[in-house]
Amino acid sequence: MLNQITTPRPAKQPPEDALDLLTGCHQRIRYFTAAAIKLAHAQGASPEDIRQAAAGVHRYYSVSLPLHEADEELTLRPRLDAVGSERVRHALAAMHDQHQAIGELIERLLPLVMLVERNPDTLHAVGTEICSITKALDEAFSAHLQLEEEVIFPSIRESLSDDDRAAMLAEMRTRRQQG
Repeated sequence: MLNQITTPRPAKQPPEDALDLLTGCHQRIRYFTAAAIKLAHAQGASPEDIRQAAAGVHRYYSVSLPLHEADEELTLRPRLDAVGSERVRHALAAMHDQHQAIGELIERLLPLVMLVERNPDTLHAVGTEICSITKALDEAFSAHLQLEEEVIFPSIRESLSDDDRAAMLAEMRTRRQQG
């Protein structure tokens, strides 16, 4: 029954550089967004499967995703703003706005997922709302990840020095150790 809610998690490999870490985060965003969508429709699953899926989604969106956003806003954006093209700077501004919109959706989703985690029987009552939010979240992430992967991320290796990329990776790793 668990596979009705979740899919196998992507294998974790140590990142070689900051770009690898960022793209790995994008894989996890896609994975947990799909898990949240499946959770919304998991009324036939066992309570323990529902609880576990809700716990995983909650933990990802409340702990890991904020670390990734900090990586982009505090580590990546200042560096690329300083050296990137006008197109990249425009994409960075759009990325920031998208982070805010995604954050608003997650703020609505987290209390519902926490409710389901604590009492899987409530999924019947809140599943439709979870479905609506996760659909909007999936659409927002689709546009957001595409922008980053097509415009912003390529400029990491094109515009930043090896030293800048190494410093980014060190900052990102420190953030995870502290978080």
